[in-house]
Amino acid sequence: MTHDELRQRNRKLRAEISQDDLARAADCVCERIIALSEYQRAGCIAAYFAVNGEIGLDPVIDHALSAGKKIYLPNLDQKSLRFSPYFRQQKMRINKFRLPEPDVGEDKMLQPDELDLVLAPLVVFDDNRNRVGMGGGFYDRSFAFRKQAGNDKPVLIGVAHEMQKVDRLVPEDWDVRLDMIVTDQSIYI
Repeated sequence: MTHDELRQRNRKLRAEISQDDLARAADCVCERIIALSEYQRAGCIAAYFAVNGEIGLDPVIDHALSAGKKIYLPNLDQKSLRFSPYFRQQKMRINKFRLPEPDVGEDKMLQPDELDLVLAPLVVFDDNRNRVGMGGGFYDRSFAFRKQAGNDKPVLIGVAHEMQKVDRLVPEDWDVRLDMIVTDQSIYI
């Protein structure tokens, strides 16, 4: 199957997941993430608000904020991502993709290399930590610097349902491999 066919299939599968199963998946993923040393060491964490059957990170965000960590959400106004600070009762705006993002000025946003840990959504993944996202290339463009030797920050962790896993993906030249993938059932390192 092509990446587009895999995207279409897995987005359909995700859309069929019940709200109860999504909540259980979010709790399972949270338990796994907060136990990671990479999470425990991180001060600045990028997360996302789940849409279309993605695993929600609300439990992780709540835990991080309670632990005094800083949470950032992606800002999609340009071709690559910048990250806006998020806190409880944050004023939000809806971006051009109809996704919520913090309503802050550019001076408050972080560049990708200023983060310690990134929790990234994905549509398809394999055992080798390759990912297929929504197709816009935002994460790959934003973290392309990680492909250069010696650039191991931020730690990139994909978040997915176990059923989004395939046997093998053939990565494109521009794809940035994840450091780890956390699912509702496993951790892939």
